[in-house]
Amino acid sequence: MSRKVSITMYMTLDGFAALADGPDDPEADRQFWEAMWTGPMGNVDTLLLGRKTYEAWAGFWPGLLDTENEHWRAFARFSTKVEKVVFSRTLQAASWSNSRIVRDPVASEISRLRSLPGANIIVAGGVQLVQSVLAEDLADELCLTVSPSIIGRGLPLFRMEPTPDHHDDIVPLGAPGRHDFRLLESRAFRSGAVFLHYAASRKSPPGDVPAGLPSPR
Repeated sequence: MSRKVSITMYMTLDGFAALADGPDDPEADRQFWEAMWTGPMGNVDTLLLGRKTYEAWAGFWPGLLDTENEHWRAFARFSTKVEKVVFSRTLQAASWSNSRIVRDPVASEISRLRSLPGANIIVAGGVQLVQSVLAEDLADELCLTVSPSIIGRGLPLFRMEPTPDHHDDIVPLGAPGRHDFRLLESRAFRSGAVFLHYAASRKSPPGDVPAGLPSPR
């Protein structure tokens, strides 16, 4: 069985890739980390990252290997240990341990990783990488924490294509650009956020792009 590729992200009610922080609540914090990372971490050995996300994480998580916050400490150690694949045309060096830069197309690298032995793979950002993975139908699962907030600005998690002549409210099965998922789990947190875990509903192998799909940016 090939390695599973999951997208793990958070978003607001209006679709932006952002985590709307709230009051300190240790139980809500525990619920979030358990759903998003603590639970899956034992079955993951590779993270896929865009340049900006990689640079932000590389400058932050290695300094928290011994922090008192148990959730941050666990993630810092996990993210330092696993393989980190950075998709970038401009990054010259990746000094965080177990990191490497890939300049090949996203689909080619994911196909190569699937063919190798190993545990599961998580696409953790940034937005352009996530959109490319979705556009090429490469994700087996989608894990989202949705904050109960409308922020009105930011980076849309999902690709927005202008369709000024679009008047249909119903999108039929098989429509170009449509990807369907089935719900595996939903979980409400004390913070009001909701965790949604989906599996891809597809009849073709991962990476077979239906006709009419927009190409990744």
